[in-house]
Amino acid sequence: MSKNTSEKYDIIVGLEIHVETKTKSKMFCSCSRGQLHDEPNTHTCPVCLGLPGALPVPNKYAIQLCILMGLATHCSIAREIYFDRKHYYYPDLAKGYQISQYKNPLCYDGYVDVPSGARVELERIHQEEDVAKSLHLKDQMTGEEYTLVDYIRSGVPLIEIVTKPCIHSATDAKDYATKIRQIVRFLDISDGDMEKGQMRCEPNISIQEKGKWEYKDGAILPIGDYKLNPKVEVKNIGSITAVEKAIDYEVNRMIEALENGETLRQETRGWNANKNVTEFQRAKETADDYRYMPEPDIPVIDVTEEDIEEVSTHMVELADDKVKRYVKDWGITEYAAQVISATKEDATYFENLQKELAKKLSPEDAAKEASNWLMGSLYALANKLSKSPTELDVSIEDFAKLIIAFKEGIFTKNRAEEILTEHIENGLDIDKEIEQSAKAKEESGGQVDQIVKDVIAKNDKAVADYKSGKVAVIGFLVGQVMQATKGTANPADVKNILEKELQ
Repeated sequence: MSKNTSEKYDIIVGLEIHVETKTKSKMFCSCSRGQLHDEPNTHTCPVCLGLPGALPVPNKYAIQLCILMGLATHCSIAREIYFDRKHYYYPDLAKGYQISQYKNPLCYDGYVDVPSGARVELERIHQEEDVAKSLHLKDQMTGEEYTLVDYIRSGVPLIEIVTKPCIHSATDAKDYATKIRQIVRFLDISDGDMEKGQMRCEPNISIQEKGKWEYKDGAILPIGDYKLNPKVEVKNIGSITAVEKAIDYEVNRMIEALENGETLRQETRGWNANKNVTEFQRAKETADDYRYMPEPDIPVIDVTEEDIEEVSTHMVELADDKVKRYVKDWGITEYAAQVISATKEDATYFENLQKELAKKLSPEDAAKEASNWLMGSLYALANKLSKSPTELDVSIEDFAKLIIAFKEGIFTKNRAEEILTEHIENGLDIDKEIEQSAKAKEESGGQVDQIVKDVIAKNDKAVADYKSGKVAVIGFLVGQVMQATKGTANPADVKNILEKELQ
């Protein structure tokens, strides 16, 4: 595809994200939601099996989590909750319809800002139930294909978050999905693990010729007699990275088709992660195809101001707000603030470390030291051991003691990092190491001059190189002195003493 061809079209993406909420029971019955590896078809009852005559009872906590997500994304909250039946026929939907919301979503007209500066507008966040899981198998003896259905997941609470068609790049779509996952994790609404099916992303993608369409009241409208190209929905996306890849692939596919004179059609395609391509699944349904109707077995539920106030007490400081506070109050860089606040666990660890360090340092210096050590030493060790930083076995108190000891010159940064590594990997006692290093520093304090002279006497070649103009060799001599003092001497002081002796 040429650059001129790609610049002929605008990319328009709307994203639907389904999030499984962390409740103990299902959406409309008291069954346990179950675990990933439980025996198939356990944790079921007449309601989630779709048996005739079974009556659904809404899960109050699930509804509260949906409202909480709405508050976190600046949505308006509806004061009445209506449920609808969304009809379609598939093996994983025993009763032939899904209980969802259609015209009156619980949360509406919100937004999420992404790093590019774009604002992603939310059309709705509504409550619904998940369906069962179809397992497509093949008989090893006969090769015959067959399908089994596991109803453990049937009825698990879902919130569906739907954007308006206002995203104009695959990168913004990926960043938006990342933000949604970050928010649900900060609020403990869900773990948002896409590999476990706890979060599912389905982009709706279209391309339109530049200057021939407009965005008005949340809709894409043609200008003049221009005929809008249809949209394509992509399913089966298993990671946030794949969201970006799927959109890029689909945009390129549609542009190439138009440039070859083909007619686009509205359809649903699946993402094949092994081949990194989308594949046709079926013609895309419209709302009319689902024959929505009010759910007659669930009465209208009122949402009062007191209900919303109660939910709002569970709001926590989200990542974007933490970034602003870290930069404004403590003066750390915006990049560092974003890295540290990427997860709730890392942000909490950082704040606790800053608080501990602030007992000896100014709040600003404590924050800068905490961010530098986390992003440098601790994150490097975490990557090496394939763990998250908070999974490493180092307490806030021990880490703070180590940093303060370095700041007080008891040992060098390299030695402090060695002690941290040995503590995490082998359980080295940090208190004992600090005590021994402080004692050794005190004992060697008056001996540094003599150690410098000994090092000079033992390294004739290095001394000759230095005197011949190769001044960089002094780094080697500093290292020899530091080794002799077991890292207790101050490297800057050692360098000064060496230069005086050598001159």
